Amino acid sequence: MSSHPALEVAVDAFVHDPQDYYNAYINGRLSFGEQRMARVVDAMDILELDGKPDEELWLVGYEDIVSRHWKPFDDVPPLLETLTDLGIAYGAATNNVTDYQAHKLEQAGLPFEVVIGTDVTGKPKPHASMFLEGARQLGTDPENTLMIGDDVINDGLGARDAGLISLLVDRDNTRVNPDRVYKVESLSDVLHIPSLRFDNGKN
Repeated sequence: MSSHPALEVAVDAFVHDPQDYYNAYINGRLSFGEQRMARVVDAMDILELDGKPDEELWLVGYEDIVSRHWKPFDDVPPLLETLTDLGIAYGAATNNVTDYQAHKLEQAGLPFEVVIGTDVTGKPKPHASMFLEGARQLGTDPENTLMIGDDVINDGLGARDAGLISLLVDRDNTRVNPDRVYKVESLSDVLHIPSLRFDNGKN
């Protein structure tokens, strides 16, 4: 299998999901299992493999293997430690269901107390409800709440248009910088942005 000429293309299709099956899951048109199996079937078609994929292998076995490799970027824990020391509350807003993402964060060594999933608001990012519910659960005013994300539309523009302070992490410095959205290449730069104040107070 490793020598199959189309293997790289099949893996790329599974990982990057050009048919947007994951978005169909986010928007309630597919279950989590259905979107994954659809990606597997597309990869198998590229490899010209016959038969049906093993659901237990791809829904249970795959999850067991991939979860062992969940880990944060190196600049995430130091930022969270600093926020904790400053007494600043933080959480996560995800275009996945809350329990799954909370488990994923915990496995990665990042047990967030506040996790907002699409099952909480009924709408995925960039819908304003995701960001406003996050601020509500953190006990902060939206205009004093910083949203950090890596997707221009879902995170950057979504948070900005919901009235939050929006910051885009662009590790490769390849994304456009929307108006009224901060941009950094590393989370280590976040606390050094002169116009942002990290004192847990009101502006």
